Amino acid sequence: MAGRPKLRRDLELLEDLPEDMIYAMFEAGKPISTICYELGIGRRALEKWIDENDRDDMIARARAKAADELACETLAIADSADPEHAAHARVRIQTRQWLAEKWKPSVYGAKQSAIQINIGSMRMDALRHAEVIEAELSTGQDQ
Repeated sequence: MAGRPKLRRDLELLEDLPEDMIYAMFEAGKPISTICYELGIGRRALEKWIDENDRDDMIARARAKAADELACETLAIADSADPEHAAHARVRIQTRQWLAEKWKPSVYGAKQSAIQINIGSMRMDALRHAEVIEAELSTGQDQ
């Protein structure tokens, strides 16, 4: 990184900062651009810092906590909304829901259940069953 003194300086700053402080910023739901601005570093440096030491899991856990907080905020917004500002409240709620879905899809993501029914095999099973019953009835009548 001989030609990137700002990146090098930013990475050194990140290494000197307590990791808990940075994770707390992610937990608070702050956008990456805001985190970079508040820390006085570039986005590339933060992304490199995250990738260098496999901090993705920690960031994901921090964002999951933020998603829980966003879900609670939607209730507060909905409960305090007055009819005159309902559209504004709806946008605020939908934004928080969208972020919660992205940050913790296992809880807040859209539940998609795929059910596949193979009519052809069901029809064949029914025909085989009918043949078996017919055969049993015909052998029972012969006796």
